[in-house]
Amino acid sequence: MEIIRKTFQTEWGIIDYFYSDPCKKYPTGLLLFLGSIIYKEYRGNGKFKEMVKNLFQMFPEKTLIQVALANKKLVPMFKRIGFKETDKIEYWGIAYNTVNLEGYLTKEMLGQVMEW
Repeated sequence: MEIIRKTFQTEWGIIDYFYSDPCKKYPTGLLLFLGSIIYKEYRGNGKFKEMVKNLFQMFPEKTLIQVALANKKLVPMFKRIGFKETDKIEYWGIAYNTVNLEGYLTKEMLGQVMEW
């Protein structure tokens, strides 16, 4: 699978991602986080949550979302909305310096994002 990086950009920062429409390997589609940055002046203001929610809303329900987190402070936030740890994720495979998480996009998840 060829990974083509796309960027979701706001005035607060960016999230790099890849999206694959449903295919044999990922029958419900795949959204893969490739990296993110929140500009310093917007950190701690809930802007990352807002960006994540807006990004998630762009994709169909039941899409598989995978994220490799180097920032361990973000792990509890993703787990609270239903993400589970996984051994490997697309693109990176088994990464030992990150916490690898995945979850399926649901309407409930979208509602919970802002409650982080």
